Amino acid sequence: MTSDPASVLLSQLARHWKGLLTLGIVFVVLGTLGLGAVGLFTLVGVLWFGAILIFGGVLQIAQAFRASGLPRSLLFLAIGLLYALLGLYVVSQPQAAASALTLLIALALVLTGLLRLLLAWQMSPVVSPWLPALTGVLGLVLAGMIFSEWPESSAWVIGLFIAIELLLNGWMLIMVALTVRRRASS
Repeated sequence: MTSDPASVLLSQLARHWKGLLTLGIVFVVLGTLGLGAVGLFTLVGVLWFGAILIFGGVLQIAQAFRASGLPRSLLFLAIGLLYALLGLYVVSQPQAAASALTLLIALALVLTGLLRLLLAWQMSPVVSPWLPALTGVLGLVLAGMIFSEWPESSAWVIGLFIAIELLLNGWMLIMVALTVRRRASS
């Protein structure tokens, strides 16, 4: 006899609710600290991104020497060098990298905002379009705020987004932990 997947998940989460709660609290504390240190969070986030690029590039370069066949090896090598060089640039020029990444974030917000407005318009005959429309408008407003303050906004945008993500994830983990604890005990 197979168990209900939802009850299995509830059981597993209930066994580890304290760990989820602790992790959630840590994320909320870090996110709150991040709101007061968005510049530092931006710098750390950009440096972390650069380190990941370097690490990925080194792994890709190593793969190039393991791959059989010259054309494939050269492609692996080229991709690895591109990653590693981009990572080295990001680490050595974090302010310029933050500026470029902030522009990419603003462009992504514009595109997703427009697509959400299109989605709201297409959904309007079937369901209420207010939530996609609201998120689309908010995305466009946020993008406008970033563009209007650029390049100065690159000092705070990435750090603010990291802090907000930590806060949202932390509160979500706290709510899950408390909910599964309550449901498992009833």
